[in-house]
Amino acid sequence: MDLKCKKMNCEHNDGCACVCKNIAINKKCECTTFKPCKDNDKKQHQDISRDMFEVAPDLHPYRHNKKIDINCSAKCLFNDGGKCKANGISVSNKHTAICITAIPK
Repeated sequence: MDLKCKKMNCEHNDGCACVCKNIAINKKCECTTFKPCKDNDKKQHQDISRDMFEVAPDLHPYRHNKKIDINCSAKCLFNDGGKCKANGISVSNKHTAICITAIPK
């Protein structure tokens, strides 16, 4: 499973990849595992001078991890008995951390 995350200020974000082992998505498709960084040195910032025109941040290579557990409460096509069965998910950088891979049932 490949987990892409654009929440640059999340404690679990490593180069736009989620490194958390247990992820929870609620009924509103929000990632409730999102945890803001407390350490300013660890926070990932976008270089505005380099990325003025919304160039994507540097991404990590594909990291396949079969041991990630994603609990899901959303009414989503990939929700199978409370577990996400998608090949991977992406979380957007909106006001909240939203799973944008979700497909409504």
